[in-house]
Amino acid sequence: MFKILSPLNQMITVLSQSIVTNSKLTPISFRKLIDLSLSSSSQPNLLLLLSQYVHLVDTNLFNFLIRSYTNSHRHLESTLVFTHMPKLGIPPDLFTFPPLLKSISQIYLPSLGFSVHGSLIKLGFSSHVFSATALLSMYSSLSRISDACCLFEEMPDRNSVSWNAMITGLVHNRKFKEAHRLFSEMISLGYELGEVTVVGALTACAHLGSLNQGIWIHNYVVQNRLRMNVFVGTALIDMYMKCGEMEEAMKVFREMRVKSVFSWNALISGLAMNGRGEMAFEAFDSMIKVNFKPDSVTFLALLCACCHQGFVEDGRRYFIAMERDFGLQPKIEHHGSMVDLLGRAGLLDEAHQLIKTMPMKGLRADAVIWRALLTACRIHGNIQLGKHAVQMLLDLDPDNSENYVLLSNLLVRDRRWNAVGKVREMMSRRGIAKLPGCSSIEINNTVYEFVVTSQFDKDGMHEIYEMVTNMNWELKLAGYVAETDMVSYDLEEEEKESSLMYHSEKLALAFGLLKTSHGLTLRIVKNLRVCKDCHSYFKLVSKVYQREIVVRDRNRFHHFSAGACSCRDYW
Repeated sequence: MFKILSPLNQMITVLSQSIVTNSKLTPISFRKLIDLSLSSSSQPNLLLLLSQYVHLVDTNLFNFLIRSYTNSHRHLESTLVFTHMPKLGIPPDLFTFPPLLKSISQIYLPSLGFSVHGSLIKLGFSSHVFSATALLSMYSSLSRISDACCLFEEMPDRNSVSWNAMITGLVHNRKFKEAHRLFSEMISLGYELGEVTVVGALTACAHLGSLNQGIWIHNYVVQNRLRMNVFVGTALIDMYMKCGEMEEAMKVFREMRVKSVFSWNALISGLAMNGRGEMAFEAFDSMIKVNFKPDSVTFLALLCACCHQGFVEDGRRYFIAMERDFGLQPKIEHHGSMVDLLGRAGLLDEAHQLIKTMPMKGLRADAVIWRALLTACRIHGNIQLGKHAVQMLLDLDPDNSENYVLLSNLLVRDRRWNAVGKVREMMSRRGIAKLPGCSSIEINNTVYEFVVTSQFDKDGMHEIYEMVTNMNWELKLAGYVAETDMVSYDLEEEEKESSLMYHSEKLALAFGLLKTSHGLTLRIVKNLRVCKDCHSYFKLVSKVYQREIVVRDRNRFHHFSAGACSCRDYW
């Protein structure tokens, strides 16, 4: 009868063979030892054995172990092996650190990361391109992007991997403008683009609304015959959708040889964001027909499509179907979309009741859900329920300025100016400032940003303000009347009109009209929801100036053309 040896006994056998032959471990023995160490729960035994047979092991073995644990997603074991090296007097070398730094970033061990960085400096490895690239990737993953940027600037030698790591890190930390700038610099220096760089750059273009740069990347992929795999294809779909180019996005989708659930989700969510609910539903039906199983993101996109167009019955149907037909339990995000859908449709009691039932499902309404209800209360003038939503918001998220702005807007609707003043005083006492509106527009591959506080006499702003004044006169001749009912100050009518003139999206629009040829589509991205006055204003501009204008606000797209908007004034 043969006896089956335990992993520990098998490791002892491997090491014993080296003792008998009085030699270092052979590559075959390495592999055997690695296979055994990667078996469950044998890692402490391995470290114990290495301590006992230290004369047989060297740096190569430890590097092999660290790399193997990292590649097997056993990141804690990888770091433990490294911390064992100095105890055994085994020095690290240049190849020890890249996989180790990856493991540190995966399990978020910043203190160990700083220590390893110090070791790299001490050993003279920190300026080596591979070590420095691994370091900046680690700092990016640990959300210390400023440290990563400093490392990148100080690198004496950079390769395409370094550039890719820095761009990816910036995108990961939502520094899209910086990623966009760095990508342009990388191109100008003649570096070849790889798949990961392309995906990162497309993500930055998507968030900035930089269509021209996105098109350039697409052309680069085609002309240089880069592999149009599922990641690049999905990133292209996302970029085109977030720049309002639905036809191009759908063309990319149709031409993809291999699709994934992520590709379908990018298509469905993009159609939803652009106000094409029926097309999103058709895409979902096609997805099911070709045997792709939807996930929770798919249904969130469908519910958003319903919300943007007021399709209440469809929303109820998808909300029920995700669990009944696909075994997906609705998460807090799905409940939030339903509250938003019901609230915007005026079904405030039903929306509130849905919130009340959430604890029975093991969920607790968060600030996003209560904010959706408060927004609905503002739209429909329900002061009483709005006060309840505000109280919940102040408990859950007391430092968010948007809560106070929504409350002010609710009170303004009821012309309760004293109460509005008290809200403003409360914000002042708590040191809370309203988030300023910020809008951007891309002209000739450069993204320009405007805020409400843009200085009149700075960088040609005088010309832009003058253009806004001229636009106002022309629009008034065409019937424009400022929507002053949303101004949260008790001012004279003329003062209210003046306060609406220079919203950031109007500044971006004026700049676009000044700097582009007649007939060219203008694309503007705003960080907040477009206000009622700007929405009416843009509709009229599209008619008077005969321009198509695409605005992406925080919630959705607005396609303005010939005096109308794709949202049909439901947003």
